Amino acid sequence: MIGRRGKWLLFLYVLFLVVLFLMCSTDLIIREPEREIYQIAVIIEDVRGDNYGNFRKGMEQAAAELNADVHFITLYEQSDVRQQLELMEREKQDGADALIVVPVDERQMAEKQMGIPVIFLHSGRTESTGSGSIVIDYKKMGEELAQEMSKGLEKSSPVLILTDPQKQNSADRYFLDGAETVLMSGGYSVQKIPKDEEGGFGALVQLPETEQEERPVLLAQNTEILTAMAGILSESPEAAKRVRGLYGRGSTLSVLNYLDRGQITGICVTDEFSIGYFSVSAAVRALEGDVVQNPVIMDSYYIEKEDVREPDYEKMLFPIE
Repeated sequence: MIGRRGKWLLFLYVLFLVVLFLMCSTDLIIREPEREIYQIAVIIEDVRGDNYGNFRKGMEQAAAELNADVHFITLYEQSDVRQQLELMEREKQDGADALIVVPVDERQMAEKQMGIPVIFLHSGRTESTGSGSIVIDYKKMGEELAQEMSKGLEKSSPVLILTDPQKQNSADRYFLDGAETVLMSGGYSVQKIPKDEEGGFGALVQLPETEQEERPVLLAQNTEILTAMAGILSESPEAAKRVRGLYGRGSTLSVLNYLDRGQITGICVTDEFSIGYFSVSAAVRALEGDVVQNPVIMDSYYIEKEDVREPDYEKMLFPIE
């Protein structure tokens, strides 16, 4: 038999356990440290890049894992350096802890001092700038694509480069420079075809019919032109018969569909999901005091129709968050 004193001790012991449980469950004793939510602004030219969707998915995945809040700002006018600098200052004043910037002018941006971490997504510079750099080597990408194009291509086949001089950013310039260097050193005839007055390449539909080995190969400056030209070839089978192939860069769903249907012969792609993920990760590391000395240089890959469903490429082109 438990005496009255023992019952009181048992009651007090149980009461102590209950109170202790309640205090712990309501964070009165063991309080989880509140993690700061980092505010990160991403400033880019537009959302029509090589694969903006996968780029954004990668950023959102990293933000969810690393306790960051990411928001996107696009320029009102393409290639407007002054506006991009103003937006960077505005976001800093509005409370952004760090910036991720796809620079319009890489040299000016590299010299800009912001006072907060800035991660640059560079098109060609391979030295580290800001608080960290992720480099997409578009010059090397152009070289690789030109090398693949030239395999089995006779010197009698001219290469027509489809351009839009009014909307040519640094990535376009590096990409075309790399491709032209390889093609011209290989002895190919290279000709630039700018957009016509109607904003397209309608004249290419009227290409004369020639022998197979003399038919031109088309190379698009960017994803937008590549998609537009693939649409023309899709709607005009006769025009499609007069070209040896259509090449470019980017991995939007439209591009991949045209590649699968044969209107596009080959493309160079980068892992846009990883670029987005690494950029947010680098910004958070910079905010936490980790100094990034060397830039992250992303690889590019050449793929054709049969490569799209390869497991490694499929995971890269169609990532799941």
